[in-house]
Amino acid sequence: MIRAVGRALAIFDAFDAKHQSLSLQEIGERIGMPKATTFRLVNTLVRGGFLVRLENQRYCLSLKILRLAGLVKSTLGIREAARPTMAEVCRLTGETVTLNIRSGVERICVDVVDTPSPLMTIVRPGEHVSLLHGATARLLLAYAGDTEIDAILAYAQTKEKLDVKALKAALAEIRRLGYSCTTGQRIPGVTAISVPIFDIKDEVHYSLSVTGPSVRMDPRLDEFKQIMLTAGASISAMMGTSKVAPVAAEDALAAEDEEAPAPKPRKAAAKAPAKTSAKSPATPPAKSPAKPKVDTGTKARAAGGR
Repeated sequence: MIRAVGRALAIFDAFDAKHQSLSLQEIGERIGMPKATTFRLVNTLVRGGFLVRLENQRYCLSLKILRLAGLVKSTLGIREAARPTMAEVCRLTGETVTLNIRSGVERICVDVVDTPSPLMTIVRPGEHVSLLHGATARLLLAYAGDTEIDAILAYAQTKEKLDVKALKAALAEIRRLGYSCTTGQRIPGVTAISVPIFDIKDEVHYSLSVTGPSVRMDPRLDEFKQIMLTAGASISAMMGTSKVAPVAAEDALAAEDEEAPAPKPRKAAAKAPAKTSAKSPATPPAKSPAKPKVDTGTKARAAGGR
């Protein structure tokens, strides 16, 4: 990226819900830019109509930004936005990649990029599964929020016996790590990794998952976790979140990377998953423990399963 363009874009990132107006000094401090450079770029953005200079010598984003955001919202859907990243993750891992949404007490698959391997997990859009079992389901449940988690578990306890305390501890660990990884939890012989997709409100309604036979995935789990964290952060950034890649997960994986051999010089380095966006959260469950209605879909078939 051209340096001046990158610096100008960084100024937009200085603003968020808690910092809707900033002084020149505050902008420079938040993005680590010299005051003189900040002054020149801010003035350029004011002249371009992207920033507004207020009477108190502070600056805020202009309505031009809102107009541009409206164009994105009206033309870019979650499937179209996530597809390039999903395809790249599939290429890098060689495994099936899915996009999922939380809906009531279930998670629903909304898109799939299949692995070319004949030994694969077969998942179809429309597949719906309980939020209690599997990496994808538990990831979405973990980020549902305390009130919604309690409502979902209250309903689930009418269907099966649960160790609520242990399950809540597992969900807390998922939030701490920033990803969910299971082997054989729902279907024997299948491993899955799932990461959250944060929206502009820093909420999670969608997840990105990679799933495949444990015999192939388990030896490359650390590598796959890095790929998935990068992909999830990329999609989340395009959705407008202020969050970055999970710190706990990055620290844990960085410690493992320090022991790994240094990578060889790359002749044609694989590109990181493309940045994409998403929108439209799922409707939370009703306060009563009655099971919400969801669209039926094709159940997963497994030549490996998930």
